[in-house]
Amino acid sequence: MGLGKTIQTITAIKSIYEAKGIFRCLIIVPNSLLFNWLSEFKLWFKEVNPTILIGDKKNRFVQLDMTSGIVLATYEQIRIAIEDNSNLRKFDLVVLDEAQKLKNKNSKTHLMLQLLKKDKTWLLTGTPLENNIQDVVSLFRFMSKEILSDPTDYLKIKNEIKPYIKRRLKKEVAKELPALIEQEVLLEMSPQQKTEYSQIYDNRENYDSMFEVLNELKQICNFSSKNKSSSKLEMLELIVDDVYENNGKLIVFSQYVETLLEIEKRLNIKNLFLFHGGLDQEKKNEVIERFKSIQESAIILVSIKAGSVGLNLQEASTVVLFDRWWNPAIENQAIGRAHRIGTTEPVTAYKFLTKDSVEQKLDVILKSKQQLFDEIIEEQESISQKINLKEVLDL
Repeated sequence: MGLGKTIQTITAIKSIYEAKGIFRCLIIVPNSLLFNWLSEFKLWFKEVNPTILIGDKKNRFVQLDMTSGIVLATYEQIRIAIEDNSNLRKFDLVVLDEAQKLKNKNSKTHLMLQLLKKDKTWLLTGTPLENNIQDVVSLFRFMSKEILSDPTDYLKIKNEIKPYIKRRLKKEVAKELPALIEQEVLLEMSPQQKTEYSQIYDNRENYDSMFEVLNELKQICNFSSKNKSSSKLEMLELIVDDVYENNGKLIVFSQYVETLLEIEKRLNIKNLFLFHGGLDQEKKNEVIERFKSIQESAIILVSIKAGSVGLNLQEASTVVLFDRWWNPAIENQAIGRAHRIGTTEPVTAYKFLTKDSVEQKLDVILKSKQQLFDEIIEEQESISQKINLKEVLDL
């Protein structure tokens, strides 16, 4: 969330090196953050030269097994390297960045990484709880099956995990950080959007799954599929005018690449950049560098799944969530691309909501999940005994 987890980790590793000498340390990171970690090592612990895995599966395994010192690798590299041979020498320390990737205890990544032999494990994440309490249970059970004696008792979970969490809050770490202003913007659908929305809803029984229906409804809230009318786009255009008038920079997040492409086509404005998972890493780096370095007003359209972690976009003072993701942690991370250490101006984050639609009901669920996070992780006074999932069915 932009509060220095990478720097903290590197300086802690440096302290161990200075006290005990070389030790085997494996740092596992998402693909997009590999070279960010390497550059931070050069800045904060330049005395070491971390090994980055190269070559085929066999070569990677040999590097993992033989290297003394620090190894930097991606989740995919590790999973592939050990899937046929998990008999690696033990690591003194394994660090997992964006560790919420392990929240699904049945995922191949979780199961493969459990095969690693290690003395100590550090999990780095700003979002240890994304959907429900089982996210936290999975992460702590990954570290040690002895930590949580009863994974169903909320109060007990809160008390048992407390000694193992080092949590940094923006209000504590960066007191000079400018304000974050969050604003929900409730919008009416266009007539065509209303017509299409009703048609999809009335014929929902013809869809293969509830999730498919929800996605169709959410996309209609963005743009009509026929005439591309959009109340959200009209509001976005007003925000863009204000940003450009004040020589600012704007980030627009959407769940759907198709939505971003439509926005790109319709805005027809200079200094407009597009960032999504379909771009290769070189192109992604180029897009980010151009957005950050340009001295004029600029907009970057970002796929929330591809860009909610790992990006530093402190140059932007305005963020728009064009549509809502399925949990608040990802939305908070997205807004955190702009509101982070290094930000010099207040950040305004607009959350678009379509009136009388699935988005309003989804917002209720998001707020209930945020409350659960606050109670378990942020140590609020009360502890809910269960999440009311009735809203999910109401969607």
